Amino acid sequence: MSTISTDPQTLQRASRVKQQDIMKGVGVVVRYLLLSLLGLAVFTPFILAFLGSFKTGAEIIAFPPTFFPEKWMVGNWPDLFNTDLGGRPRLEGSTSVGVIVGLFAFYATFFLTAMSNQQEGKGLPRKIGLPISLLLVGAAGYAVSVYLGSSFDASLVLRVSTAVAIMSLMLIALGVIGMSEPEWGRVVLSLIGSILVAGVVTWLFAEMAFRIGGGTFARWLFNTALLSVVRAFLQLIFCSMAAYAFARLKFPGKGLIFGFMLASMMLPGAVTLIPSFILIAKLGWINKFYSLVFPGIVTAFGIFLLTQFLKAVPKDLEEAATMDGASYFQIYKDVILPLARPALLTLFILQFQAMWNDYLAPLLYMQTPDMWVLNVALEVFKQQYASQMNLVLVGAIVNAVPVLVLFFFFSRYFIEGVSYAGVKG
Repeated sequence: MSTISTDPQTLQRASRVKQQDIMKGVGVVVRYLLLSLLGLAVFTPFILAFLGSFKTGAEIIAFPPTFFPEKWMVGNWPDLFNTDLGGRPRLEGSTSVGVIVGLFAFYATFFLTAMSNQQEGKGLPRKIGLPISLLLVGAAGYAVSVYLGSSFDASLVLRVSTAVAIMSLMLIALGVIGMSEPEWGRVVLSLIGSILVAGVVTWLFAEMAFRIGGGTFARWLFNTALLSVVRAFLQLIFCSMAAYAFARLKFPGKGLIFGFMLASMMLPGAVTLIPSFILIAKLGWINKFYSLVFPGIVTAFGIFLLTQFLKAVPKDLEEAATMDGASYFQIYKDVILPLARPALLTLFILQFQAMWNDYLAPLLYMQTPDMWVLNVALEVFKQQYASQMNLVLVGAIVNAVPVLVLFFFFSRYFIEGVSYAGVKG
């Protein structure tokens, strides 16, 4: 039969342990309570806006205010997409939409098909395949110029500047593949197929943008989503290639170039704002998507983030791939990119969010309703529909939801990528 100890020291020790357990439990409860209150305070405006989107305009401004709608006005949401601020869609704006998406389609198709992991014989020598590839790039640039001229009678400056920009980016892709000693017959076929795919995608998205309309909420949502996705993916492509070179390759002046790139991060945006606007205007890119995509196609922050991550990746897999005869591009595509998935997702989320929330650049460069993004359009929309605050709240919710959903779904990769990027191998 067990007995309860009556030793004073034992009882005192047990009492202290019990008090510590109670205080620990109270601390946990208080901690979670404070976090819940903090989360509620952060999300209260979003919750009120969401509930307000189901109210009538009079109920929103009524006093005393109500938390839940008296009658749930679900029709506010489809009504938002029936609004129209006027302005017809322009062919030059729709064409710029198609060209930007076509550029991304070219890169995606060419990089996926230009090289094979299988060792193949040299079917086409370099002295023949390289000139043919250069001619194809030149033909693609000329086709872009002709397409712009036939679509909306573009000026010579716009045709030349856009064609040169597209050709330069295509030459970068060709140079990356060419350095890896590819089978040039495959490169030529891949280049032809990629140009054809890009042409079809360009026409398809240009027609889609034109038919969606001008100053409508659907067009603004389309513009914002397209710009955010395409620019984020293009940054992943270019920043990851530059980061791989800085982290793994050895070439003269690497440290100097990397330091100069980091120094550019210290320049405030206000310093380059006016020179950038003058340059964009002289190129004829005002009120076209080129002005928002081409200048932001690569960033010093993106290169730095991925470079720091790749420095922490072990070199064993790369050395094994090199012993198996893999080229630099094959190592980059088949070894580095899969390992860098957390950092790539982190960069994608950051750049998607940056473009989605950008206000100043679209305000400066996009001057007609058919080219506005959501942040710019909502400012005008708020003035035009000041008496219908329910529609304004619906627009604000639609603008906020994609970024929140993207972050919550990929928050684990985001945190993992940021933590790994700070580790230097």
